[in-house]
Amino acid sequence: MGAFRNARLHSDNVYLIENNVFGTTCARVGCMPSKLLIAAAEARHHALHTDPFGVHLDKDSIVVNGEEVMRRVKSERDRFVGFVVTDVEEWPADKRIMGSAKFIDEHTVQIDDHIQIAAKSFVIATGSRPVILPQWQSLGDRLIINDDVFSWDTLPKRVAVFGPGVIGLELGQALHRLGVKVEIFGLGGIIGGISDPVVSDEAKAVFGEELKLHLDAKPRSNSTQTAM
Repeated sequence: MGAFRNARLHSDNVYLIENNVFGTTCARVGCMPSKLLIAAAEARHHALHTDPFGVHLDKDSIVVNGEEVMRRVKSERDRFVGFVVTDVEEWPADKRIMGSAKFIDEHTVQIDDHIQIAAKSFVIATGSRPVILPQWQSLGDRLIINDDVFSWDTLPKRVAVFGPGVIGLELGQALHRLGVKVEIFGLGGIIGGISDPVVSDEAKAVFGEELKLHLDAKPRSNSTQTAM
């Protein structure tokens, strides 16, 4: 959408092609709903750590209602998405094309089986999705990607996070602070994509105080009976 807006400053001959829904990854399944989940997590986390300020709460009375947490996350997320969709709908309808595009030559894309567009320049902004390894398919609907978190109707009791990158860490920490039992698994001892060894060691120490980290896991098999 940003590329489309900027391109239109220089030419009216610009098209926006989308093969799913308008609304941006950020608003639908990215930074906006994740920050709403984190806000709920921070509320509980702060409530559990008020003693140093001289504010003493009955910690046993702090209850997380998973359905209410996710209802607010989705409601606010949908409101944000609505703003984005409203903006998109104000753009010329003939410049917004729904369909899946593929290149048929250097300067031409085919959209589904009904439209061809020739252009001098193309901006590819498709985002990405994780690859689900074949040996994990047996986990069925227990295996989700981070986008799916924001379709939950309530919070789970336990979650195993595969991939201690930025998204895995922020969602894992948020779920942990909401009372979900979380364990995070990675390979090669890497955390958060950090390459500096001093910073990496500090990150491991900080996150390790709160989360169960297995940063050099050696997965061998899986089972729906033992999956977290």
